[in-house]
Amino acid sequence: MKLLRRGAEAELYETDFEGKPSLLKKRVSKSYRCKELDNEIRASRTGLESRLLGNARSLGVKTPQVYKLDKEDKEIVMELIPGERVKDVLNEKNFGNICKRIGQDIAKLHSYEIVHGDLTTSNILLHNEELFFIDFGLGSHSKKIEDKAVDLLVFKKTFEATHADLMPKGWEKIIEGYEVKMGQKGKDVVKHIERIEKRARYH
Repeated sequence: MKLLRRGAEAELYETDFEGKPSLLKKRVSKSYRCKELDNEIRASRTGLESRLLGNARSLGVKTPQVYKLDKEDKEIVMELIPGERVKDVLNEKNFGNICKRIGQDIAKLHSYEIVHGDLTTSNILLHNEELFFIDFGLGSHSKKIEDKAVDLLVFKKTFEATHADLMPKGWEKIIEGYEVKMGQKGKDVVKHIERIEKRARYH
């Protein structure tokens, strides 16, 4: 196995599963937690991430296919997507189409109460002109408009920092796709983002 990335929550390895190029994600232990609690949290988060990946795929949002879930070892073996990060390919020529499609896919997730938890253009891949959402490690199920608004607001802040040259037009395209796909509920979420931003300014 080849180590690809070591993060705060997990290690990613390039591997092979039944002859298919694969990605192994292993949740790392936290030394500051008692062992029993740590095992419980990591097993729970591993299982939830696997379910979220599958749920998203069933909604038409492309994600890596899960090949194997091992809650005992806190590991997921999944399809290795050979695409590029949207962060690295988004530009003045293609942002309109890509950003609108990103907004539509986020709307699909939110419509079925899936909150990604870590939306960034680093966690969306472009492969054969198709978008793949990855890393649902901080994801959850939630019906709360606040959680969906925070999901988008976090994305807005990272988008501003990463793609300053495409602001505000890139973000406006994301919101356009989101509202078109989600309808009035999407508009309500966007209005709630504005309320959260106002709260932040007064604190």
